[in-house]
Order: sequence, then structure tokens, then C-alpha cells
Amino acid sequence: MINSKYLIFLLSTLFLIGCGAKPEPVDGSNEKFALNAISINYTSNKKLNMYENQSHVVPLVVYQLNNINSFNNLKKDNAGIIKLLEGKQFDKSVMNVDKFYISPNETKQLPINRATSTVWVALVAGFYDMNAAQSTLEYQIPDTSMLKFWQSDESQKFLPIDVYFENSSIQKSEQ
Repeated sequence: MINSKYLIFLLSTLFLIGCGAKPEPVDGSNEKFALNAISINYTSNKKLNMYENQSHVVPLVVYQLNNINSFNNLKKDNAGIIKLLEGKQFDKSVMNVDKFYISPNETKQLPINRATSTVWVALVAGFYDMNAAQSTLEYQIPDTSMLKFWQSDESQKFLPIDVYFENSSIQKSEQ
């Protein structure tokens, strides 16, 4: 007969192991993740997202995509931006979605786990003064398939994304 203390210990251990499992992608597939392989480094303006003479937080949605075409079609107008800000899987190209809130006048780093089949990382910011052309950014993950066997692809596994949040736009920054 199994000792009850041993059984409780075993079940507790299994529970804790399950709590530490890697997150699942949006589509629920068996997609693998590279931990903290994407880093969004940002600075925001103190007059971020001004409305009625007050700055406000900005919702930021980070999409990991295996194809950029559907995203590009949605970002063309404000209706598409609103759909993208929902942070949901809009088609099969979406590998994962993360949501954040950017506060005025701050500098932070957001580490994100990267799905292995991710080819593009796309950012969508929700400003009061919505302008589709100034609300999105896209980054392509470098292709390591052409590296020679003696070349390391370690530097290609990590994607730093440097961003500046202006009053009502998101921009690539040179940090």
C-alpha cells in the first residue's frame, strides 16, 4: 500500500511541474517555443496618447506570424487596426499573441517567448488619435538556413526590437 504522505508529495510535484510548463500558442498546436528569444526594448514619450490634455496608456499587441500577408491587409485601415487590437488569431498565420500596456514616460524591456515557426513579429499600438500608418511595425526574423556549418546561428536566435512610442505613433528606434 502506498503511504499517503508519499502520494501527496508525488501529486504536488506533478502539479508544480505542470505549472512550470511552456505556454501554448494561440492555435493550441504543439508549437515549440524559444524562451525569451524576442526582446521588445522601448521608451515612451511623456505625452503618450494625449486625450483631453492628459497622457494615457497604450495597448500593445505583439503578433508572431509565419506569413505577413494577412496582417498587411488588416493594417491598411482603422477597421483592420481595431480588429488587430483585439489580440486574437485572425487566421492560420498567427503563431502566438502577447498583449501589453505601455505607460507614458517609461523605458522597459519586454521578454517574449518565440514560437519556432515564427517568421515575422508584428506590433500594433492602440492610440486615441488612430492612424493606421503610424500604429504598426513589422520585423522579419533572420533566415538562418543559409548559414555554413561552421557559422553559429546563436546570434540569430535572439531578436531585439527597439521601439519608441511617440505621442500618437510607434516607431523603430536606434538604441
